[in-house]
Amino acid sequence: MTLYRTLAAFALAASIATIPAAGRSDLLIDEDVEISPAKVRPLEFDVSVKGTRVLCSYHVEQGRSGVRAVLLKRGDVRLWLDERPHSILASTGYAYSGGFSWLVTEPGAYSIVLDNRMDGRDNAVVRLRVRLVSGEGINVPVQRSVPRRAEVVVWTSVLLFAVLAVLSGWRIQLALERRRSRRTQTVWMRPTW
Repeated sequence: MTLYRTLAAFALAASIATIPAAGRSDLLIDEDVEISPAKVRPLEFDVSVKGTRVLCSYHVEQGRSGVRAVLLKRGDVRLWLDERPHSILASTGYAYSGGFSWLVTEPGAYSIVLDNRMDGRDNAVVRLRVRLVSGEGINVPVQRSVPRRAEVVVWTSVLLFAVLAVLSGWRIQLALERRRSRRTQTVWMRPTW
């Protein structure tokens, strides 16, 4: 039984070690937004913490044309609409669904603009979700495992599974043998009348 407790403790320690760092997640927008044909719809919000990540996803629920989502500083929205020099922070292509993730480097006023100007033939009803995530751990770049290390982890897992399967089978076999031996002992000890 101590082997199982040791393995359970190891599994618990491994799962605790993989818990992500604490952070804060605020859902700003989770609603259907209607955009007229050949029009845009800006949605404004403020970011008060440096290093906040903006997560945006959308899906066109009604309409025959694709929609584009663009993240801009609020002051650049008018410049973008007038086709003057501006800075786009993040953008999607025209599509029926899409999204982006952007790390905001400075607090301030921002806008996500939904653009229905590609075809301009039909209203679009878009399901939009915007979430702000801040806190420790979100600025760390994603690290890919070294292929050799990943191979070692996979084979170690397979070996551990095989050992546990053999040990479990062995214990089941012992329990069945004990049960059989008890039955045979009780049969011989019964008086026959």
